[in-house]
Amino acid sequence: MNRRSVPALLLVILGLAGLVVVGRDATAPQPAFFANTGGTWMPAVGTSGSLTGSWFCPGVPTSGLDDVGGSVVVSNRDAAQIVGRFQVLTENGVVADESFTVDSWSQATLDVDARVDDAPFASVVVEVEGGGGLVEQIAEHPLGDSVAACSNQTSANWYLADGFTLDSSNETLILSNPFDESVVADLRFSTEGRQSEPGLFEGFTVLPRSVRTISLGELARNEPIIATSIEARAGRLVVGRAQEYQGGGRFGFDVSLAAPELRDQWWFADGERADGIEETYSIYNPTDEDVEVTVFFGGLPLAATGVNERDPVIVPARRVVVYDPYATVPSVDGVDGADGAGDDVVDEEADASGTSTDDGGDFVDFEGPSVDIPDGRHATVFSTLAQPSIVVERVITRPSDGSIATSTVLGAPPRPDGYVANTWHMGIGPAQPTEDALVVYNIDQIDATITVSVVGPDGPSVVPSLDQVTLTSGGITTIDLVDQDVLGRELIVTSTSRVFIERSLPRNNDLPGRSGSWLLPSSG
Repeated sequence: MNRRSVPALLLVILGLAGLVVVGRDATAPQPAFFANTGGTWMPAVGTSGSLTGSWFCPGVPTSGLDDVGGSVVVSNRDAAQIVGRFQVLTENGVVADESFTVDSWSQATLDVDARVDDAPFASVVVEVEGGGGLVEQIAEHPLGDSVAACSNQTSANWYLADGFTLDSSNETLILSNPFDESVVADLRFSTEGRQSEPGLFEGFTVLPRSVRTISLGELARNEPIIATSIEARAGRLVVGRAQEYQGGGRFGFDVSLAAPELRDQWWFADGERADGIEETYSIYNPTDEDVEVTVFFGGLPLAATGVNERDPVIVPARRVVVYDPYATVPSVDGVDGADGAGDDVVDEEADASGTSTDDGGDFVDFEGPSVDIPDGRHATVFSTLAQPSIVVERVITRPSDGSIATSTVLGAPPRPDGYVANTWHMGIGPAQPTEDALVVYNIDQIDATITVSVVGPDGPSVVPSLDQVTLTSGGITTIDLVDQDVLGRELIVTSTSRVFIERSLPRNNDLPGRSGSWLLPSSG
């Protein structure tokens, strides 16, 4: 074992153990008058009974071009009717302010681009009386549709780790101010080698109830990696990112929320190694101190235990590091971990059986632990024992039917109190039969089962073909959504253990490949 990697591995194990203890011992939350998700977290489904529930969507394209648009889907997971109101915000201010209702156990779709004229992007604020339901958006684009959850909260600070402007690719920042006072913010940009604080973005103002967009492709063309920090001097806002991949080895479209806080842990369920797949992680440290980050791979066979003996990744202050899990593989106990290595593990004078022919006596030199990530699925955890200081995003490009599909996903953090859900909700699923539509990672060291329920006119009911799906201890499983009864319907996924769940949906527009995003965890 690499001596430098021992403390790092122990830190990860201790961190995961701490997560297990905190998650199990946390006191059950008391009923609250307002919706409460336990502090700034990822988008989550809270309990009904609050005075109101607010959802802030990252934004959809509304340019009016062919195959460009977007909508917001409100899902009612209760027997009572939902009553609410929504506003559509653009650079011109509020362009729609309307009420809506959603019948029990059903959904309502709010067509955003139909309400917008002459604005590149629009964001939506949804207020639900009683705090029930969940809200997600669909962004439509010729490069593929993208699904994202809407946020439960605003924040003074937002962060993005991966921006890409190679060739014709472009990243657009979408800054939404849903309040009646102006927001004044400072923006910083970082690459692997430098940081920039352009004067143009010092004291950058977003007017009340409006949207401002920033095209990074116009500011920094042909950059393979740009990280962004948005810190408000006054006010709170919502930040989304629209990423178009059109070159540089990437192809696709993603709209998603930025990270509202720095974290000390980021989790991913859907990693995969196979021919033609490119998988990288962008680790952004916007703080003033260098940070040591440990990478842990989960869901692997026992023979691959050496994978987690790697040295930590050092992320300099105010820089972003692109981590490729396959580019550089260190040695472990003298075992060369480069691809195709291992030929020198057995003594050069050993025979084919592994028994030494040296006169010193019989000695079997067992093969050391593999340090190569094996083919197939894996989960990934990025962790640091520093104060919350990093943001991590994953970029996967997969080959598909003679083309490629690129998808970017921000990691999922545990809640600040250590809570990880065992129930997750999905309002937007595939409209066509889709294999491997859900990727589930079991973070507990116990065997578990997964049950998928579909929300119908009479409430949730278990899908017979998806009842008691086996999930091994610390393992990963994928779930096919091919039953006609689940297509285009709200789903509830429940596990007997704590899990992280990503969805992988077809891009549509006759494009092959998938777009990734998270389901919404229950807040407990």
